[in-house]
Amino acid sequence: MKKTNPTKILFFILLSAFLFTNPLLSETQNDIGERIIHTNKFTYWIDPTSSVPLGSVLKTGEFSKITTDFVNFGFLEGTLWLKLDPKDFPDPAKYPLLLIQAHNIDSVELFHKHDGNTYIVSKSGHIQPVFQREIPHRNFVFRIGHERETILIAIRSEISLQFALVFTNQRNLQREDYITQWIYGLFFGSLGIIILYNLAIAFFVRDRNYFYYIGYVLFFGLGQLSLLGFWGYFFVPESYFWKRIGIPVFFSLCLFFFVLFTSNFLKLKVRVPKIARFYQVLGFFSLLNAMIALFGGISKASIGVSWLSVFICLSLLGVLIWGVYKRIRSFYYFGFAFVLLLLTCIVYGLLKFAILPSNPFLEEMLFPIASLADITLFAFALADRIQLLRQEKDIALAQVTSLRKERKISRDILMQSLPKTIPDVKNLQMQIYIQPMKDVGGDFYEYFSPNPYELGIVLCDVSGHGIPASLISAMGKVAFTTQKDNISSPKQVLEGMNRVLYGNCNPQYVTASYVYLNTSTKVWRFGRAGHPSAYLQRVGGEIIKVHPKGKIIGVFPEIQIEEITYKVEPKDRILILSDGVLESFNPEGEMYGEAGLLEFLKANREIPNHLFKVKLIQDLESFSKTEIKDWDDDLTFIFLELV
Repeated sequence: MKKTNPTKILFFILLSAFLFTNPLLSETQNDIGERIIHTNKFTYWIDPTSSVPLGSVLKTGEFSKITTDFVNFGFLEGTLWLKLDPKDFPDPAKYPLLLIQAHNIDSVELFHKHDGNTYIVSKSGHIQPVFQREIPHRNFVFRIGHERETILIAIRSEISLQFALVFTNQRNLQREDYITQWIYGLFFGSLGIIILYNLAIAFFVRDRNYFYYIGYVLFFGLGQLSLLGFWGYFFVPESYFWKRIGIPVFFSLCLFFFVLFTSNFLKLKVRVPKIARFYQVLGFFSLLNAMIALFGGISKASIGVSWLSVFICLSLLGVLIWGVYKRIRSFYYFGFAFVLLLLTCIVYGLLKFAILPSNPFLEEMLFPIASLADITLFAFALADRIQLLRQEKDIALAQVTSLRKERKISRDILMQSLPKTIPDVKNLQMQIYIQPMKDVGGDFYEYFSPNPYELGIVLCDVSGHGIPASLISAMGKVAFTTQKDNISSPKQVLEGMNRVLYGNCNPQYVTASYVYLNTSTKVWRFGRAGHPSAYLQRVGGEIIKVHPKGKIIGVFPEIQIEEITYKVEPKDRILILSDGVLESFNPEGEMYGEAGLLEFLKANREIPNHLFKVKLIQDLESFSKTEIKDWDDDLTFIFLELV
């Protein structure tokens, strides 16, 4: 594959970053100052039924102080009320904007006290189209004005609620947006490059792990877009439905592809079958969780994502410990990625508990940066897998090439060992055809003719193929030469061959047919050892299937062979064959079989002897729709006709 130029990759990443760097707010020259995180100056009260009207909130609500800069209320039912008293206000002239630094709140209403007991209401949240908000932004931004009056904020959300409350100004907000969007542009641009690069590889190598990995990265990226507010701001600014379901749907699908990728890449079905089945269950529930979100169960689906993540991480931790202990190379990348993610979770927890100093940028960027590192490690794991597959492929190809050379040599030896001429027997015409399989077959024949009138010919089929079959074939030919004194008795020849081969061809065996023919006395004797039947076709067209009893050769110390004797006349025909003739199949899966052979013999009774071989081959090729040379089995037959 052509290597990708690193300069091009850097160019595309920077281009992707540029696409995300347009400021969300225009810069105003009169805005000066900085930002202050003011969360711990607010107090809160939770209305669990969302039934207390605005006018009664201050009287009814028992407000508690917020003690942290970044607050986490989890999956909250009801309405969260926030209050800021006038004495806790920062300078309104210096900090005219209130930023609720969160991205997934269904409804935010800010009530700014005005003229006694009346309130000015500003609305935001997913329920409010982005460009109908007072200040369009991926977070939720409100103008406070220049008076220090009590502020009430009502927040409702079905997704886990975490946020910071920041007072800032427009210029500072624009500057922060510009910086963060450069970084997020690099992050999402990198994800895009990773997806496109691995998609190209996936179509090249046809490895399902790449498609699972791409699905995981794609939906992780979409989930991050939702989590950071870009999904709602850029892609679905008018849709309340799609802004709300982004997190549970995309992260559920991300988990679905992650468990598929993990299970297949680590080969858990083979190595740890129980975990593989458990991951199948988790994958099913991930899809089910996405469906629940699509049908309105946002809160349940969001909780489901959290629990599924816990189950996947705990099970993966155990699997990785086992894999590293077993020193399985593919587990190392997953182990590094998991340790990195675990460290990120620890740091995130320390930030949340204020053990480490934090800021909103770090809160937002910690997981994306760690996740990008994880995804990159997974990409390295896939690249390492491809490298291993290539090495294995090269080794396998070298072995196949070597084996083919050996088989070709064995095939050549086998073909060279076959009789070079057809026996010259008076009053007998003979056609012999043998076509070994592509490499090395197990069919062979041999004959002995002590005088011009007698012929003994054996046709054997060794089980299996390849070099072992060729070696057994050579031993079979030797075994036959030891039986020349018994030429007139198929029983003695086959039983004698068995005694020679027994114990020398395990685990393979030999089937055989033996024909003795005396053209002077017109005597034909036939015996078989587990071989297909012979066929005697009389001059009048009658076909006799000759099937004497006999066990295979080489398995039993002694076998009993039955021999059958027939008187034959001029124009009688005899056919012996290997199973490759009968066991040929057409594309529909139908077998040529004995029925096809008998039909051929009847239809071609009158053809000259020298055309029989050509006609039978044509009939077999016509039936199988395949040329004989491409068959996967040996094909051998011997055709005799008295004249």
